[in-house]
Amino acid sequence: MINMMHQFVNYLRFRGIDVSTSSLHNSIAALEWVDPLNQRQVFVALEACIVQNESDRKRFKTAFDSFFHNPRAVSLESQDVAFKMQVKEFINEVRKEGDYLGKIMADYLDGEITGFMVNAGEEDDTYRTVYTDVTSGIGMSKQDVREKIKTRIKALSDKAVDFANGSFHMHRQKREELSDYLRKLLEEADELMDNKPVKDHARNQLLPWEKQRTISTISFDKLSLEEIEKVKAEVERIAQKLKDALSRQKKRSNQGHIDIKNTIRASMKYGGIPFSVKKRKPNRKKGKIIAICDISMSMAYAAQFMLLLLYRLQKRFSKIRTFVFIRNTYEISHYFNMYPLETALQKAIKTHHIGMGQLTNYGYAFKSFLDSYSKIINKDTTILILGDALSNQSDPKVETLEEMSRKAARTIWLNPEEEKYWYSPNSAIRDYKPYCTQMVECATIDQLSAFAKNLIL
Repeated sequence: MINMMHQFVNYLRFRGIDVSTSSLHNSIAALEWVDPLNQRQVFVALEACIVQNESDRKRFKTAFDSFFHNPRAVSLESQDVAFKMQVKEFINEVRKEGDYLGKIMADYLDGEITGFMVNAGEEDDTYRTVYTDVTSGIGMSKQDVREKIKTRIKALSDKAVDFANGSFHMHRQKREELSDYLRKLLEEADELMDNKPVKDHARNQLLPWEKQRTISTISFDKLSLEEIEKVKAEVERIAQKLKDALSRQKKRSNQGHIDIKNTIRASMKYGGIPFSVKKRKPNRKKGKIIAICDISMSMAYAAQFMLLLLYRLQKRFSKIRTFVFIRNTYEISHYFNMYPLETALQKAIKTHHIGMGQLTNYGYAFKSFLDSYSKIINKDTTILILGDALSNQSDPKVETLEEMSRKAARTIWLNPEEEKYWYSPNSAIRDYKPYCTQMVECATIDQLSAFAKNLIL
């Protein structure tokens, strides 16, 4: 991020916006206080630190959009390793030319635009250096350097086409994409030399908001309404995939191991020759699941996705019983026998008068569960707890979770927060951790899918 900020400030100076070193430092410090995934927050923070007068405000926005909205960087990020290696190899060939022009063109193609920007624009541009040596570019006028760069760009364009066409280890379509990628970068460089409006330029780094959003890696609490529907469909797909895996596993397991005793007995009628091999079918015992879910506002979607996946896979288990809480714990299993998942949750919340705005109390919820349902836990039971363990300074009552864990076969805690945020002062996760068999980060659909696979296969 610091390197990116240096490039951005150099770009602003090229566009005629005066940026002091102190403003650069303030900008870097300000980025520590905003959400890097939120483009609007980043824009406002940088604007507040850099823009010193009203006349620069419009130019700053234009420069921000030009610098950070670079579809070419996204296209490179989405390419495979072979494609990226070929781009790097071409850049190295340009750099091997050894002169000043080769260096700044290689830097430009590699995403470092500072040297290139020094020489772009009009002759009276204030952002420039003084040259004194031809080999390094020093001693040449800015106009001379610009003309030689334009000549070099034309030569590199031809070289890029030949380079891409000669990359025979790549598929023809990939060779065409490589040629197109390099050619467009060089076209943009030529436009900069002519001082034409910048559409976009080369960068080899992506800010978080530029990365293509995929529902498999977005945290549940950051999903849009449209993405929530996509995640539900993905949960259904994962459930079907796991069911298919279970069917294959069952088919293989039905073959079993050789039953020596019954094979010998069956062979007696053939004079001891084992024409009929008997196999012992494994008796795979299905355990019980007790799911205890925090359904407070911050946890609602994560709980919904986990419950949906479990209920699509419930035939894998002898029984699934579901409990929800914010403060008191209520069983809602019977609602799922009568209604679809979302309707069942709504009915349960309405019937039990669960106030969605109240503060979560894990200690009270566990005690409420143990007081009413302790007898349903045995050594064939897996307890799944879904929650972030934010107890709002209430008594965590760790002895209740200790007793529940002692009675169960295993206790697994699923936390939809990133692990680096688990141990905040308001969290009771440290208190509960010793009494859990596992604590699993479960913030995305990929993590939920991996957990479900390990649970049932």
